[in-house]
Amino acid sequence: MKKYKITVIGAGDRGNCYMSMLKKHHGNDVEFAGICDILPDRLDKAFEMYGFGAKFADWKEAISATKPDIVVIATPAYFHCDIASYAMDSDCHVLTEKPFDLDLNKCFSLKEKKEKTGKSLAIGLQYRNMRHYRATKHMMDRGILGKNMIITYTDIREIRPKIAMHDAKYGNGGPMVDMACHLFDLMRWFFKSDPKTASAKWRINAAGREELKSIEFMAPDACVMAIEYESGDMGEITMNWGLPLGTGGEFLSSASGSAGYVKTGGDLRAQCGAEEITVTAEESDEQDLINAELAVYDHLIAEIEGRGKAQSSFDEGILSLAASMAAIKSGTLGRPVTISEILDEKPTVERCMKK
Repeated sequence: MKKYKITVIGAGDRGNCYMSMLKKHHGNDVEFAGICDILPDRLDKAFEMYGFGAKFADWKEAISATKPDIVVIATPAYFHCDIASYAMDSDCHVLTEKPFDLDLNKCFSLKEKKEKTGKSLAIGLQYRNMRHYRATKHMMDRGILGKNMIITYTDIREIRPKIAMHDAKYGNGGPMVDMACHLFDLMRWFFKSDPKTASAKWRINAAGREELKSIEFMAPDACVMAIEYESGDMGEITMNWGLPLGTGGEFLSSASGSAGYVKTGGDLRAQCGAEEITVTAEESDEQDLINAELAVYDHLIAEIEGRGKAQSSFDEGILSLAASMAAIKSGTLGRPVTISEILDEKPTVERCMKK
């Protein structure tokens, strides 16, 4: 395998997930060319831990000086498309964290940049590489749960320690964007169908909290969302990331259809009338299940080398963000919002919160 030069932009939690994965699984075929972060302590720690050749506080300088093959973007979503565009102009392939961005127009501009430069891009929608979601996919593909699928997710958490998660303008857009993009992507994958319409109500439960006082424009942190897919299947998502510190939380999910019901997690045991059916991940899944981020990276390399495709396409990344925006706009306007309306408007998350 070719040895790839890697420059990582962002040395926080997600950046470290990718760096530790690369060191463990690709230590012999990756050169850690450059690391960039605006926080000196975090930058120095990553520089020493992973043996980077250089460190930078400015992401443009990091890319220009190191001339990597691949740029890994692990910053708040606000910066994703700007960094990816610069990287592609600098002859680099890109692995960017989700959500795609907070500005849909920038995503479409980046799609044009990708087509012009011919560079590959992977989006970190890595939940497809979790064992119970692979089993869920197989169960649905086999029709075990029947028709008219309904998937429900409940995600309850304390205020996030990374405050950018709660920033609608310069951060990650709150749970309706940062987390829901994973869930919308999973449902699209399960249903083999694009999202059609979103309806939602949202609140900002953490408004006024001392921990988040530096945020100028806070994102919704509590919501109930319903989304219909073109197949007629539906999803329901309840979220609350506005709980006080020390409260804890939980994540629950289930799927049901005309023939059965299952709680997702580990191997799946569907109740179909009096019959219980167990479905597991398959042998063909095992390489992707070694490590969720590793699978995202390996599929990107397969695309770069002409022997495969990135796991999540550009359009899939755009659709997951558009579904989030449609839900936010629905809560703002008090009516259902179609995905096509969002794709035509190409708004920002902030704009979706304003009437």
